[in-house]
Amino acid sequence: MPRMTGGDAIVDSLLRHGIDTIFGLPGVQMYGLFDAFARNANRLQVINARHEQTTAYMALGYAQSTGKPSAYTVVP
Repeated sequence: MPRMTGGDAIVDSLLRHGIDTIFGLPGVQMYGLFDAFARNANRLQVINARHEQTTAYMALGYAQSTGKPSAYTVVP
């Protein structure tokens, strides 16, 4: 049985909470998480941004306009 990574655990939790769209700013610190996003591309849409603040506003606008929860991730 394959081992679950931290990124896989996060993706599993997001999907269980009804989140299917993520806004993100990838960086070297997030490779494991973005690898998990890629492995679940059939169930999770990732929209890349170019600035940390924009990423948060994109997630907020998505949630307000669709009524669905969303999430975002940026480099630390």
